[in-house]
Amino acid sequence: MIPWEKRPDEVANLLNPAFCGEVIRRCIKEYQKRTEETFEYSLLYLILPIALHRETRDKINPRSKNKMHTWLQENQDLRIGFANRAKQLVPITREAVQFLVCQNALEIDSGGGVIIPSYRRKKIEGHNYGEIADIFKKAEVVGKWFSNSGTTSTIYTMWGVKP
Repeated sequence: MIPWEKRPDEVANLLNPAFCGEVIRRCIKEYQKRTEETFEYSLLYLILPIALHRETRDKINPRSKNKMHTWLQENQDLRIGFANRAKQLVPITREAVQFLVCQNALEIDSGGGVIIPSYRRKKIEGHNYGEIADIFKKAEVVGKWFSNSGTTSTIYTMWGVKP
């Protein structure tokens, strides 16, 4: 990981652990609402490349009833370059997960499952509209998709990547 002070300002501001952690947390929380299972650790690495990528995010309709595999069939072009994006965001995802764990906003159980514990989260003011709100909403859609898309390896296969 590049030391914080040596990162370009854009990366430091846009991909900071608190923001990326909130994106991840919202995805997992939506997943937990819909399933009794813990969130698979390896799925963490798919959240940011989906939710932060503008072209992908713009094609996600939160009101659509489509499942992820149907949506991916309709938007196959979005898988182009996905593996590279996911690989580039691995260190950012790790850092965000570490931040969440340190803030007691995420727990990893002995089996590698990820849980969002109950905790008092400060209300994030000023992000009810615009791009940040859109990213948060689309991350929640991703959590919904993951909850009913089968196994982790199936989800990875749908996106054309290997865990």
